[in-house]
Amino acid sequence: MRKPFAALFLFLLPLVAVAGPGQARLDVPGYTGATTDTEVLQYDNGTFHWLTWGGMYRGTWFDTNDFVPDNNGFYLEMMEWWFFQHVSYPWDTNAFYAEIWTGDVNGPLILLDQQLVTAIHATPVYTYYDPPLWIEDYFWAVVNTEMSSGGWPSILGDYSMPGDAGHSFFTDDFIVWEPWGEMGEYLIRAHGTFSMTLNSTTWGSVKALF
Repeated sequence: MRKPFAALFLFLLPLVAVAGPGQARLDVPGYTGATTDTEVLQYDNGTFHWLTWGGMYRGTWFDTNDFVPDNNGFYLEMMEWWFFQHVSYPWDTNAFYAEIWTGDVNGPLILLDQQLVTAIHATPVYTYYDPPLWIEDYFWAVVNTEMSSGGWPSILGDYSMPGDAGHSFFTDDFIVWEPWGEMGEYLIRAHGTFSMTLNSTTWGSVKALF
């Protein structure tokens, strides 16, 4: 089982401005450091710009073909989750369920794994899968905040840019998933191994497209 890499990030204590129901903007964004591991799937750009507590469930939908087209499957070994607690928006709990589901872009379908996790402010927390979870094409990584009265712990998100993939969603009923893409992408990352291997030059050229 792969051990978590040392998360390198520059963190300045930011001011927060309310941007809408259930979310706030960091006036001084932070930086996690872009992941360089060639077997990490991430849609975020490494900069955290927003925090959000909107929706009882918040999830990132992963399409493994975005990273290695026509791959033969992905072994999910670890998930990485980032959260932020600001003094103006305190959490009523730091506990959440980290869930992995099958399903296409329309929503989660079959629960593969659920773990009770304690969120940490501005520091990644990890969930491990041993044996790894086999992913054929798609999967959802979901933050389930049903233990909270208001969607806590609040998750970090990056800043949306034109052409961003739009893979982050939220919902209260687990039926209709609303895209968060106009805001950015949640800082949720998947670590694992593809069942087919590409050399580093090929992988880098593919990953650079996203």
